[in-house]
Amino acid sequence: MEIKNSFLAWVVLIVVAVLAVFGLLSRTPDQILPGQALPDQTLPGQTVPGLAPGTGTLKLYLSDAPLDAENVTGVYITINEIQYHLDGEWITCEEFIGNQTYDLLELTGGNIALLGEFALPAGTYTQIRFMLDIGEKGSRPANPGCYIEFADNSTEPLYAPSGGETGYKAIGHFEVTANGTAVVTADFDVRKAVVVAGSSYILKPTIKLIVAVNY
Repeated sequence: MEIKNSFLAWVVLIVVAVLAVFGLLSRTPDQILPGQALPDQTLPGQTVPGLAPGTGTLKLYLSDAPLDAENVTGVYITINEIQYHLDGEWITCEEFIGNQTYDLLELTGGNIALLGEFALPAGTYTQIRFMLDIGEKGSRPANPGCYIEFADNSTEPLYAPSGGETGYKAIGHFEVTANGTAVVTADFDVRKAVVVAGSSYILKPTIKLIVAVNY
């Protein structure tokens, strides 16, 4: 009798354990207990994997407005470095791998190029700076990083009035939240950016930062 009772007790324990496991596996999202996170959900106080506490992500794109000049087939820029402005200082986006060359004329009509996804401290930003591979007016680089291409396949280097040391600032307002993502597009306007000075072409862009979404 004792053996039988012991056997029944073991059977009951096994059944209870199986039901408990089945209940955990079949729990639906609305049955998640308080304090538990759904897959891919970040709770307050938690951080996104790979991000330091108090940081978010800037997803930065590049685009351009259409160019009316029919004899121009390409406007190329080479970006060596991208910097953001925080607390009065310019800080390099270490994730960006220079030197990257882009044809701005390919980035019109809704076409964009992803420059990168950068980890930034949470905060409000108004400026980004692009350090280009561009020479100062009067120089004649053998392999210019920024140049304009014409329909007859000839090219002319683009120059910066003060060289490439100060970079080109992009102006706009965006916010990076902790564990959040800001999607921003840096919009060049080549029609206004390229200025003819004698026989030289000067690059003087006004770059706008356009916020697509924050999440």
